[in-house]
Amino acid sequence: MEKILSTSEGNVNTNLVGSVNSEKIIVLLPGINGSIEYFNEMIPYLKDKYTVIALDLLGQGKSSKVKGGHYTIDSQAWNMLEAIARWKITNQLIIFGYGVGGLIAVNMAELRGFTVSKLILLNTPATDKYAEMDASSRVANIPLLGKLAKSPVKSNLYFAKDFDKKTLADPKIVDEAANLVDRKVEKKLQGMSSEYLREKFLNKRLRKIKIPTLALYSRDDQILTEAGIKDAKATIGRVPDLTIEDVDDAGHLAMLEQPQVIAESIIDFDESTVKTEEE
Repeated sequence: MEKILSTSEGNVNTNLVGSVNSEKIIVLLPGINGSIEYFNEMIPYLKDKYTVIALDLLGQGKSSKVKGGHYTIDSQAWNMLEAIARWKITNQLIIFGYGVGGLIAVNMAELRGFTVSKLILLNTPATDKYAEMDASSRVANIPLLGKLAKSPVKSNLYFAKDFDKKTLADPKIVDEAANLVDRKVEKKLQGMSSEYLREKFLNKRLRKIKIPTLALYSRDDQILTEAGIKDAKATIGRVPDLTIEDVDDAGHLAMLEQPQVIAESIIDFDESTVKTEEE
């Protein structure tokens, strides 16, 4: 069920699949220029074990812009938590975020760690050096029907080099999601991840929240790039309660290219780890 919910800084579009009373609830967060449509291929592999809640970030998809025009990881995280609270969910959450959505997931745990049981990050940068490479800084814009649209050629960067987008239910999904983002808002969205990681690298944040975390990195991610992946693994590699796994035959949007593989990784991690409650 798709529903737009009011929060302190805007209106957040959400898609709920399942019962809010479920013991197992997973939250799905897209990255910059993304939308909840990115999870349509993966949800069928999760819905039998979890209630699924997908959310559009403020300024993207069907969510509204931020009222004050100030975009930060902190404000996005807080408004995602507010939107989830509108569903009157009381059980702990598993939070999945891809790209910069992974940083928002981490910040949600920083803000309200007691509500989060596990984190799953997909192709998420760990330092400010590669933070903006997750966004459309590598994607050129071209005029189309009076709007700024993403070049179909450049949108290929979101997938593995040999991936055929025609196999997707919606081959134009990247372009369509990007077209929903205002150009000025896009620049603000891109800057918030760098600001967040300049303040503190991902390894220090994960060490502090002490929540079991699975970090997935695609071998053919052309957005974060091989250098960005190497940087991330080196940065977070020694964090306790953290597992790093590679995803074969996939690019930045691995949950579209390999939805069953990503879903199975989430389920296996969830079933094999337990959050240690602090005394």
